[in-house]
Amino acid sequence: MISVTFFELTRRTVRICLTEMTLALISFGQPAPPTPPSPPTPPAPPAKFAWAGRDSYERAARELDRKQYERAAEMFGQVAERKAARADGALYWKAYSLSRLGRSTEALAALADLEKTYPKSGWLNDARALAVETKQAAGQPPRPESEEDEELKLIAINGLMHSDPEAAVPMLEKVLNSPKNGPRLKKRALFVLAQGRSPRSREIVTSYAKGGSNPDLQATAVEYLGVLNTPESRQALADLYSTTSDVNVKRAVLRGFMIGRDKERLLMAAKSESNPELRREALHMLGATGGHAELAQLYPSETDKNAKRAILDGLAASRKAELLIEIARKETDSELKRSAVERLTGMKSKEATAYLVELLGKDE
Repeated sequence: MISVTFFELTRRTVRICLTEMTLALISFGQPAPPTPPSPPTPPAPPAKFAWAGRDSYERAARELDRKQYERAAEMFGQVAERKAARADGALYWKAYSLSRLGRSTEALAALADLEKTYPKSGWLNDARALAVETKQAAGQPPRPESEEDEELKLIAINGLMHSDPEAAVPMLEKVLNSPKNGPRLKKRALFVLAQGRSPRSREIVTSYAKGGSNPDLQATAVEYLGVLNTPESRQALADLYSTTSDVNVKRAVLRGFMIGRDKERLLMAAKSESNPELRREALHMLGATGGHAELAQLYPSETDKNAKRAILDGLAASRKAELLIEIARKETDSELKRSAVERLTGMKSKEATAYLVELLGKDE
């Protein structure tokens, strides 16, 4: 299995989200938005998080985006067999891929497996709709050209968003609701809605962010709210974080805060979150958004060693050698002191170099 560190995933999340936005805008003839600064790379890899186990799902999704349905079905099937994170979503996309290949019997079997194995899954509504569509298309050869038609329709709908927004919104809803459409097309439709000025278009995006569809689209909607970075979108994310008990949704909201560089709400999550893993992720993301002063203030009162390491990682991500040195000087726990020093070793800073030389001098 390929291991992926938190910061690699952080950069990937921002890059994928912004790339989707840029491609959408370019294809629709609009100027691309300015790219915000990416979180800096830390000098030492931090502890792995639960997201790393989902990398195989993301790789399968990329094959699906490339319309490599045979390979996507195989890879999603492997994720589902391992009962890995997002296994229910993997079963859905396996069925979708098989359906595009014209293998309706296998697709329906995967959908039945999804409903039986995960009776409370957020994918059930989509799965039932796909089952109906698959049964209707049974015995018909696959038509890859239909996907190109869908792309052209979406471009036309984007034009309507400027000339007649009210007419475009229901059409985009149909794109999102149709089981015939793949993840890339649905994400593009959601993006166009996120750019819409009408209250209804923003209402749909917020509804998806709150769980109006499958978990993949929900995570996308949450991230788009972060990219929009308006007072309304920030409040919608905060409301969602405070009301949901779903760890995956909370994790997506934290990414939305990070993408929107909302240090205040990341700090609130870092202080109040009861789930240790989510709390550590909030600390990492706070560092990735430049919240070094806040992290330094949290460190002395923190009692969880893993959380303290997360703070050190966040300070390393912010390239704040002076704060790491201050912590290393005061830290009495040998493990944590070593962790702080390790994060200084990869920093090209005069302060870090001077402190490392100082430590070497103590051994003479």
